Amino acid sequence: MAARATTQKDCPNFSLNEPTELWRNESAREQHWLAIKLVGVKSNRDDIGARIKLVTADGKTQFNHVTTSVGYASSSDARVQFGLGKEKTVKLIEIRWPSGVLQALRNLRADRTLTIKEESSRAVR
Repeated sequence: MAARATTQKDCPNFSLNEPTELWRNESAREQHWLAIKLVGVKSNRDDIGARIKLVTADGKTQFNHVTTSVGYASSSDARVQFGLGKEKTVKLIEIRWPSGVLQALRNLRADRTLTIKEESSRAVR
């Protein structure tokens, strides 16, 4: 079996009274992505509730927020993930932290996980 890029994640599936399955991601590697891990300072450490706006180089805008509660009696990864399609760069990321602080980052390359620490700027209400 040939080695695969680490960005292509497979998914183990566990169901009650069923055999375990491994769902393989065999999609084309032509698409780009960006994952964001936030670290709160004034806000809660895990940044739950932070809202993120992402604008790609071609002007398309996406919104997401940090949460770990996406299913009954379970939790999920706190990283926020964005699919960028053919775009290799992100023009703008705006983060509205739970503390009210608004933080912006510009001109970022895709296909990586960013860890962003909350700035100590004043809250923008």
